Amino acid sequence: MIYGRKGMPVVVNEFTFNVDPSVRFLFTRSYDPEIASILDRSLKPGMCCWNVGANVGIHTLQLAEKVGPTGTVVAFEPNPHAAALLRRNVEFNNYAGRVTIVQAAVGEVEGTTDFFVAGFDGMGRAQRPNPLLGEKTSRVSVPVVTLDTFVKSQRRRPDCIVMDIEGWEIAALRGARTLLASQPSPLWVIELHPDAWQWSGHSREDLETLLRECGVSAKPVSGQGDPLSQYGHVLLYPQ
Repeated sequence: MIYGRKGMPVVVNEFTFNVDPSVRFLFTRSYDPEIASILDRSLKPGMCCWNVGANVGIHTLQLAEKVGPTGTVVAFEPNPHAAALLRRNVEFNNYAGRVTIVQAAVGEVEGTTDFFVAGFDGMGRAQRPNPLLGEKTSRVSVPVVTLDTFVKSQRRRPDCIVMDIEGWEIAALRGARTLLASQPSPLWVIELHPDAWQWSGHSREDLETLLRECGVSAKPVSGQGDPLSQYGHVLLYPQ
């Protein structure tokens, strides 16, 4: 009962948060340590961060703590089950004043799309089910926004963008061409899923062309030998 009102305390990357008990197992003590180290070095109080594919808030809560009460975080999450838990976790930690939740997918063009979910599981995908989720998915219709259009509605540009959208990242980056090529560029931390690009209708060549046109290179941070053919996180930075 107490946990239901205040959340259950968990420790992730040395931060203590209160979260909904149903998702406590997702908040591991060491979560994406390479990314945590980069964000520790790069983020300062007062910054603006976007978390694309926020799920239940593992990165969102950490970003909110790092930017402090004078900073802002925008968390994009299309899955209604995950978004509801994300909202609870933000409220449990009194971050509502610094975190804005956008319940939408991020893609190449604005509109709506089918999104296949399995509860709050973070492996939900747009347009077709993730085969790793088996037959337990259900389909919901969700709005789609582009980052280039969204930034026009904001008072400030992001200083950092953390993205994990299960294979839809090339579409999202195509919808962020202007932001991607802008100077100074935000810090881009992207989880790439090359094994999923076939179903999303994309390819390595598509990403190479986009990065070249925007004057951006990809640096592996998860130990990949080839960041554009192996799963893992990359940093995008001006060439």
